[in-house]
Amino acid sequence: MKKRILIVDDEPHILKLLSESFAGGETETAAALSGEEALDYARTHDLDLVITDIMMPGLNGIQLFYDLKKLDPFLQIIIITGYPSLQHIAEMMEAGATDFIIKPFEIAKLKAVAAEAFSRVERWHALHDEWARKKRAAQA
Repeated sequence: MKKRILIVDDEPHILKLLSESFAGGETETAAALSGEEALDYARTHDLDLVITDIMMPGLNGIQLFYDLKKLDPFLQIIIITGYPSLQHIAEMMEAGATDFIIKPFEIAKLKAVAAEAFSRVERWHALHDEWARKKRAAQA
């Protein structure tokens, strides 16, 4: 199963670094330089994971998080930030954020958190498939 990631940051060098770090194998990576661009992309593409910065001009990462959760409550979203706020962390974790990672961070840590998120997505797909199979069997 192809893993689909959208990386959102207004800093082009961060986008390039993260895109290159996740590219290849079973991973399909897209990048957006703004929250608006990310939301437009999410409306037209299936995603498994979004990695987004908080501090961006226009639609910031906090509002993007809530807008994405409205589109897909099961979407895995990792927040990266250089300006951590305990209030934001608590609110967004309660609302379903996958994790918070504070800049600067090690790519290995981000990749480990992403791997956990992908495992969760795979379990949800398996449960959904099992549920659909049982429903079809009951209707037969």
